[in-house]
Amino acid sequence: MVKDRLIAGGLAGATGAIIQNIYGHTAKAIGITDRAFMDFAKVLLTFKPYQGVLAFIVGQISHYLVGVLLGIIFVYIIMLTSSRYLVWKGLGYGAILWVLLLGFGTIFRLPLFMNIPPGPALSVFVGALIYGLVTAYTLSLLEKRTRLL
Repeated sequence: MVKDRLIAGGLAGATGAIIQNIYGHTAKAIGITDRAFMDFAKVLLTFKPYQGVLAFIVGQISHYLVGVLLGIIFVYIIMLTSSRYLVWKGLGYGAILWVLLLGFGTIFRLPLFMNIPPGPALSVFVGALIYGLVTAYTLSLLEKRTRLL
C-alpha cells in the first residue's frame, strides 16, 4: 500500500465519527442530552432540525463527511508536528473542535447551537473528546499496521 495521508485521515475521521455517533445516540436515548451529533450535522445543511427518515439519512451522511474532513485536517496537523503524544493531541483536537464548532454555530445562529444548556454542552464536549481520541488512536494503528503514513 502506498503512503496516502488523505486516505489515512479520512479513515481515522470516519472511525472517530462512527464511535462518536454511537455515543451521541446512546446519550440521547438515555436522556443525558436532547441532541445527537447527527442533529448538529443535519442543521449545518438544512438549517432546520427536520424529522423523519430522509432527515435522519441527511444527518448521518453529513456527520460522517464532517468527521472524514476533520480527520484529514488532523492527519495533516500531525504531519506538520509529529506522531509523539498522539493521544494527547487527539484529546486537544477534540476539545478545540468543541469550542470552534459550537462557537461558530452560535455565531451564525444555527438552530440547536443556540442556548445549549450545560448538560448537553458537556455531553457534546465528551463526544468531541471521544472523536479526537478515536481518530488519534486509529491513526496510530494505521501508522503501525499500514504504509499509509
